[in-house]
Amino acid sequence: MDFNDVLVAVRDSVGQSLDIPQNWGQGRATFGGLVAAVMLQRIEVEVGVQRPLRSLSLSFVAPVVPGALQVQVRLLREGKAAIQVQATALQQEQVCAVMLASFGSDRESVVQVEHPGAPAFTAPDQVQAFPFIPGLTPDFTQYFDYRYTLGKMPFMGGQQTEMGGWIRLREASPAVVCSSTLLALVDAWPPAVFSLLKKPASGSSLTWTLSVAELPTDCSGNDWWQYRAAIQSSANGYSHIDSTLWDKHGRACVLSRQTVSVFA
Repeated sequence: MDFNDVLVAVRDSVGQSLDIPQNWGQGRATFGGLVAAVMLQRIEVEVGVQRPLRSLSLSFVAPVVPGALQVQVRLLREGKAAIQVQATALQQEQVCAVMLASFGSDRESVVQVEHPGAPAFTAPDQVQAFPFIPGLTPDFTQYFDYRYTLGKMPFMGGQQTEMGGWIRLREASPAVVCSSTLLALVDAWPPAVFSLLKKPASGSSLTWTLSVAELPTDCSGNDWWQYRAAIQSSANGYSHIDSTLWDKHGRACVLSRQTVSVFA
């Protein structure tokens, strides 16, 4: 199943457990971006959210593996402008992830501060594609097209604390991108700290917080998106990484921070 097939399956299985497909793994766990996208999609369907996603926080409690996944949704509060919702993902009665998502209508404000524009990266058609190599690169990367333009690739012993490039979905995607797709595009990149390591090592996301600055209505998952991550701090086996995702027009759409456990 490709990414959009998974989202369709979520929408068609309200009130039932979901089936997490094979080929979306990263090590012993399912790709966290897919887990987050599934949980967000279930929230939006069950609650009937009509307001755009503003922010979310996610704790990865235990690995999600292929097979049945239950997502329990709880509406915490619905006000005039904002909605707060909690989702809990479980497998075999074990909590695997907990999400808090906030949705809010636009409101008038005298404060207008734009995020800095997109970085000047080499055009994607002038950069070699990052290959999918079965058994070497994570399974889920076969569904994304990557073009590295900043920093080193994982485990190449780089010196820069920034990493990034271009990314898009490989398969056909709806004409208008959704919030779940943005989650996947942001999380599809390896932790920036991996580019500093000189040999392969494992790691896992512990927590993830994300804000949606803008959900574009004129971009799809098949367009090129720019991504840049910066390591803010790394010590005692934990890295704190900030990242931004820009659309094809150079608009900052997603602001993200992850705390990553590094086993090296």
